[in-house]
Amino acid sequence: LALVVDQAVLAGQVQNDVAKFAKKAAKGFNCESVRVFDVYEGEGLPEGKKSLAVSMSFRAADRTLKDKEVNAAFEGIQKLIADKTDYQIRK
Repeated sequence: LALVVDQAVLAGQVQNDVAKFAKKAAKGFNCESVRVFDVYEGEGLPEGKKSLAVSMSFRAADRTLKDKEVNAAFEGIQKLIADKTDYQIRK
């Protein structure tokens, strides 16, 4: 997931927000980890913005997750980001 945020926003804050949303969106399984793995500032982004790339790992202790479940959680996370933050999802 890539997000465009204000340059003043800390990567740790974005990571915490995404983790909080993942906890809400993952029904019947856990988001085991959320990690910011890339920060980009420069050409192609508006002035005063940066792009953060975030990875997430999901797991159920009792079964193998289906793509449909993880995709639904991912869509829920994106909706929560759009509804509750000023972050922009980079397409």
